[in-house]
Amino acid sequence: MRYGKTFYRWLFYALAAGACLMVQGLILDRLRLWGIHPFLPPVLVAVAAAREDRQESLCAAAVFGLVCDLTMSPVIPCFYILTFAAAAFLTGLMAKHLIVPGFFCALAASVLAIVLNGAFHTLFLTYRGVGNFAASAAITGSELLLTLPLMPLVYLLYGPIHRRFQAD
Repeated sequence: MRYGKTFYRWLFYALAAGACLMVQGLILDRLRLWGIHPFLPPVLVAVAAAREDRQESLCAAAVFGLVCDLTMSPVIPCFYILTFAAAAFLTGLMAKHLIVPGFFCALAASVLAIVLNGAFHTLFLTYRGVGNFAASAAITGSELLLTLPLMPLVYLLYGPIHRRFQAD
């Protein structure tokens, strides 16, 4: 019966993430402050990874990264797969060894995921010679400030899914 719960848990996480991506595309992409808009995908991965099993979270992050790579224009091929998988892996380690899983773990994981996404973005753009490290770091900081207030909403959205389909 565990596999049925696992399937439905991740199915509902995917549906919730899809709803959040619709909000991202319809509303958040149009909200601009400092020329930046909130970017939810790293937060969606981080909050799920902070709540769930490390191996399952890593697989889900890679699949979600693939969806983002196919639907957005990444810096390099497989950019979001690599970034989200790294964020999920580090979040799993953090939840196991540093912070008790819960709200503050999800908050720290969200910060980690946004910063990691921005750092990889900066690294690849700087390597290509089209980016400026200081400007990219400022963009990452602004994105963090705009996106982080939305993390509690994602945490609340994922809460009933986690409780309903919690592993025995």
